[in-house]
Amino acid sequence: MSIGAIRAGIFAAAGIAAIAVAGAALASEVTLRAKNGDFQIKGELVSYDKIKYTIMSASLGSMSLDASRFDCVDGGCPNDTVAMRTEAPAADAPAGPLSISISGSNTIGNQLMPNLIEAYADAAKKKLTKVVSADALDVEFRVSGQDGHDGGAIALHRHGSATAFTDLEKKAAQIGMASRPVKADEVQKLMSAGMGDFRQPGSEHVLGLDGLLVLVSPQNPIISLPEDAIAKIFSGQIADWAQLGQPAGKINVYAPTKESGTFDTFDNLVLKPNKLELTPTAKRTANHAEQADWVAHDAMGIGFTGIAYQRNAKALNIVSSCGLIAQPSTFSIKTEEYPLSRRLFLYTNGEPRDPVARDLLAFALSPEAQPIVKRSDFIDQIPEAASYDSQAARIAFALNAQPENFDSVLMNTFINDVKSSERLSVTFRFQSGSYQLDSKAMADAKRLVELLKTEPYKNKSVLLAGFADTKGTFSVNQTLSRHRAKAVLEVMKAVGLLPGQGKIAVKGYSELAPAACNDTADGMQLNRRVEVWVN
Repeated sequence: MSIGAIRAGIFAAAGIAAIAVAGAALASEVTLRAKNGDFQIKGELVSYDKIKYTIMSASLGSMSLDASRFDCVDGGCPNDTVAMRTEAPAADAPAGPLSISISGSNTIGNQLMPNLIEAYADAAKKKLTKVVSADALDVEFRVSGQDGHDGGAIALHRHGSATAFTDLEKKAAQIGMASRPVKADEVQKLMSAGMGDFRQPGSEHVLGLDGLLVLVSPQNPIISLPEDAIAKIFSGQIADWAQLGQPAGKINVYAPTKESGTFDTFDNLVLKPNKLELTPTAKRTANHAEQADWVAHDAMGIGFTGIAYQRNAKALNIVSSCGLIAQPSTFSIKTEEYPLSRRLFLYTNGEPRDPVARDLLAFALSPEAQPIVKRSDFIDQIPEAASYDSQAARIAFALNAQPENFDSVLMNTFINDVKSSERLSVTFRFQSGSYQLDSKAMADAKRLVELLKTEPYKNKSVLLAGFADTKGTFSVNQTLSRHRAKAVLEVMKAVGLLPGQGKIAVKGYSELAPAACNDTADGMQLNRRVEVWVN
């Protein structure tokens, strides 16, 4: 069989036709040079469709290269003005290896996704070879079996969350990575391209969670900071501790480098919402542990880093706009009630057709992947428990609610229902005015059911406690919150809850005990929830 037939078979196996360029024969050698001029590669031209060059390199094998980032400078280069034609694969072409592309968030793509790809390959008993391009944000993992035979490639493009949706829309990626939810206009563009609603379970997948700590020295007496004050400190608008009621002294700001995913998170959660930028006087480092150590040894210092890098520094509580105090912990991040937390998403157009993309996605969302999320310095979704006492600040705040958002009898009922219990970090959330669970809640229901089968929990009583935001009347919201708790129970039954498994009660507590301020859309979203308490 000819080399050309084998190459054509590769494309046939991937579900696409090989593209030949008029005036440029297949298997003609070309030289591709990165547009910055610092990198070039030679290989035999396999296909070109104005979006990608696919070449066969003698040393690296088959490679797909973004045509917007490479120029063909020598050899049998294609002519963009010449019409393309589709060439059918050779009749005797075998099924060959598949290649997939993953695009989007640098926060996810920097370390977490490579770790997941490596673990996936290891579990599948495959060997990976990493090929880095001239653009450090692009990397390719060549896959081979134990026998050394080519198993295709996984291309990883880390140019920001927005590129996840543009590449999915263009069908240039099978999986998109995003450190924010898909936007309404992106949903419409994807639907206009013939795809489904990317906000629905099956297309929107929560991979893990991210949370940042604001750090000071243990010598600093401050305990809590308001959200807006944090933004002003790191922008330089507040430059002395005396402006915060502390002993006078110039504030020394420390921060990660701008390339860091941690900085990107802080910028999007704290600075940009306040239309501010990091002060140019900040001392910056790419080493998170080093930054935490600088802060710990500087009584006038302040910094921020991922929860894995607190070391000897002191983490501050964060005070929301309505006065609700959030304490930093893995538990508060898992419940998403800590203000500097966010979800990390993978997006697909339903279940991927490509078996490699489908299997990689399944692995990334499996329980086996959660320790990898944690090892990559993010927050896993493994349920954990917290005592009633740890919720005291929130309950004390709830007792100050406005009369129209409060019922003393129901509040006393709630306190009596949970005061001898532990709260699980699994928290289910809903769309406004509905009891339809969001995409993360479906996966959490499965996690909760599996947890209740384990020895420590299988004989415990469970309370599914429903809550609402302040939109609408208190009585209507109480009914809605109870329906939400019932909806969670029904989903638990659908994903494997066994008849007679545990003693499960459902109750609705309306607008009581808010987890966030009700003055923003994000805050109201956090309050439309069902908590899980066990005793």
